[in-house]
Amino acid sequence: SDFRNNCCRSWTRTIESLGDGMNKDDLQRYFVAGSQDFPTLTLSEYEAKIVAMMQTGITAYQFREKGAGLTDSATRFALARRLQAAAKAANVRFFIDDDVDLALAIGADGIHVGQDDRDIRTVIAETPPEMIVGLSVRNVDEMQAAQAVAGLDYLGVGPIFATTTKADAADPLGLAGLTTVLAHNEHHLPTVGIGGISLATLPALARTGLDGVAVVSLLSQAPDATTVVQEMTRLWGMAE
Repeated sequence: SDFRNNCCRSWTRTIESLGDGMNKDDLQRYFVAGSQDFPTLTLSEYEAKIVAMMQTGITAYQFREKGAGLTDSATRFALARRLQAAAKAANVRFFIDDDVDLALAIGADGIHVGQDDRDIRTVIAETPPEMIVGLSVRNVDEMQAAQAVAGLDYLGVGPIFATTTKADAADPLGLAGLTTVLAHNEHHLPTVGIGGISLATLPALARTGLDGVAVVSLLSQAPDATTVVQEMTRLWGMAE
């Protein structure tokens, strides 16, 4: 677009700024969801559910929209804008999954990309320095490669445990595998763990050195999400 062509070439990030734009506390209770994670709800009910989730004490929300009912770009844009406003009102960081154009259009707090999405260096080149950029890493090789990427703000590490919310998920790392991958985070980039996370595993995860956890079903399927978030906070704090 003209917007990109006119300004983005002048945006620069340096290796020294790795992780600088990221407050690690923002990763502590990171909720990831889209309409596909609430299959029994209408789109308006789903939106109300996410807006309510902003008030539970989560620290970040990632708009990861894979639902068949939200393929129209104008509808996605309008919904993302409304959810972004709800996040801002609740002091929750608002991330977009993969869609750089949408993240730029609404001025999201951040963008998160996977290894199989758009090339991470391209994403960094296309986004302003103040936009947080996160990347998924699944193993030691990907963790090591991420250390050389200038302008990267945080890493999503996993899946740690088996997950049903991502059909193409890699094999789970387990706690031992997670510890090994984290040992190669030489630049000490902020890290958030993801994949099959339960309340029972939180204390052990906190002790690995992760800065937080990203969850889907733990909250999307919770009868009372506020209570779960409070318990997440308590259990995480026990390990500090």
